Amino acid sequence: MKTRQLPIVVAILAMVLGACGGGEAATTADGTATTDGATATTDGATATTGGGVATTAPAGGGGAAGSCMGIAAEEGATIVFSGWGDETEQQVYRDSITRFNEACPGITVDYQPVPADFQTQMKAAFAGGEGPDVIYVDDQLMTALGRTGQLLPLDDFMAQAGVTREEFIPSLLTIFTLEDQTYALPKDWGTLGLIYLPEVIEAAGIEAPTGDWTWADLRTAAQAIAANTDVGGFCQGADWARLAPWAFSHGGSFASEDATQAMLTDAGVIQAATLVADMHEEGSLVTAADVGAGWCGEAIGKKLVGMTLEGGWMVNFMNNDYPDVDWSAVSVPAGPEGKADVIFTNGIGVNAATEFPNAAAAFALFVTGRDNQAAITETGFAYPTREDQLSLITNENDLAISEGGTFDLTRVAFWGSNSGRVNDAVSKALERIFLGEQDVAAAFQQAQEEAQLALDEAA
Repeated sequence: MKTRQLPIVVAILAMVLGACGGGEAATTADGTATTDGATATTDGATATTGGGVATTAPAGGGGAAGSCMGIAAEEGATIVFSGWGDETEQQVYRDSITRFNEACPGITVDYQPVPADFQTQMKAAFAGGEGPDVIYVDDQLMTALGRTGQLLPLDDFMAQAGVTREEFIPSLLTIFTLEDQTYALPKDWGTLGLIYLPEVIEAAGIEAPTGDWTWADLRTAAQAIAANTDVGGFCQGADWARLAPWAFSHGGSFASEDATQAMLTDAGVIQAATLVADMHEEGSLVTAADVGAGWCGEAIGKKLVGMTLEGGWMVNFMNNDYPDVDWSAVSVPAGPEGKADVIFTNGIGVNAATEFPNAAAAFALFVTGRDNQAAITETGFAYPTREDQLSLITNENDLAISEGGTFDLTRVAFWGSNSGRVNDAVSKALERIFLGEQDVAAAFQQAQEEAQLALDEAA
C-alpha cells in the first residue's frame, strides 16, 4: 500500500467526552459516554486538520527493516497510521512513533490523524481500497471491517513477538475477537467511578463515599445532599453507559453472551432502572440540564451537584477548567451481585490489504506493547491495558476510577454488530421514564423489542 494523503478534515469540535473518543461519538448534553470514555476534550472551538502530519524514520533508516518486535519487516516499508483525537492525543501518538522509530529505524510511519468523522471516512476509504495501513478500531469499525475480512488477524504476529492475549485485561479484547482470532489490540481504556465534592458531603452532614458503598448508600447520601444543601444530590443522564454499572451489579445484562437475545426485561436490569427512576422521581437524582450544566462533569466543576459517575477524563478536565475545585473519586458502588463497571475501549488494527503486513503488525504491536503503554500512562492520557501496569497510574483519583476495570462483573457493553442500537434502546427508555411518558416496565418492554429487532438483524 503506497503512502497516501487522507482527505483533509477541518472541523470545529464540540465537547467530546469519551475515552480515547471516536471521531463520531460525541457526548450528549447529559454527558452520555462515547465509545470508551477514557479521555475528554472540552475546548469546543479548536479547529484541527487531518492528514499530512508525517513522521519519518531517522536518517539512515532506509533499506532492510530487519527484525522489529521479533517480526521480519519488509524492506523499505512505509506505513500510514490514522486515528482520531484532539491535539493532546495526537501528540501522544507522535511521541509513540518517535519511540517506534528508535526501536525499528527501518520502518517509516506516516501519521495522518483524522480528528472528526473518523469512522465514516475510514469506511469510505476501505471501500475504495485506500484505507490506511494501521488504524484505530472501535466497535463500529470492527463490525464494518473485521467481519468483512478487511482487518488482518494479528495472532501469528503476536506469537512472533511473544505477546499473548492473557497479558491484557480480558474484557478489553471482547470487541476485537471474532472466531477466536484477534483483529485489533486494545490501545487504552476507560471506565467510571463515583465522583464527589468533599465540601458538599460535609455540608450535608454525611460521611464521605468509600469503595465499600452500595447503591443504597449512594441514594441515602443523595437524599441528604438534596435535603440539606442548595445543590443537586446525584447527577446522571438518560444514558445506557451510566446505567450499565447499576444493571451489571444487579446481575443484569443488556443482551446474552452470544448477542442473540435481548435481556432488557430481565430482573437485574429492571431492578437497576427502577432504583434510578425512583431517585429521579424523588429529586435525589438530577440530570445536568436540570441544574443548568452541559454534562454531569461540568455540574461537578460548577459545584451544582454533590456526586456523579464519570471517568478518568475528569482529571484533565478539572485541572484545566476548574483547578481550584477540590474533588475526589472512589470506585462505583456495589449492587446485590457485587461490584461492576462498564469499560470503554478502542484498539489498533491492521489493514488486511496493506503492502507491508509485517511492518504494520510490528507497529501495532509496539504501540500497544508494554513499554509504550507505560510511557503513555506516565502522561496521564489513558489507562494501560495490562492489569499489572495499573500501579503506574499516579493520580489518586485516576487510580480509584481505574479500579472498576478489574471487577469480575465488569464488562464491555458490546452485543455484536448492532451494539449501538441495543445501547440506544436503553438510553431512549430512560429518556421516556425521565420525561414521565412511560413507567419502567413499559419503557423497558419497548426497549426489549427494539433491541431484539437489532440483534435479529445482526444475526
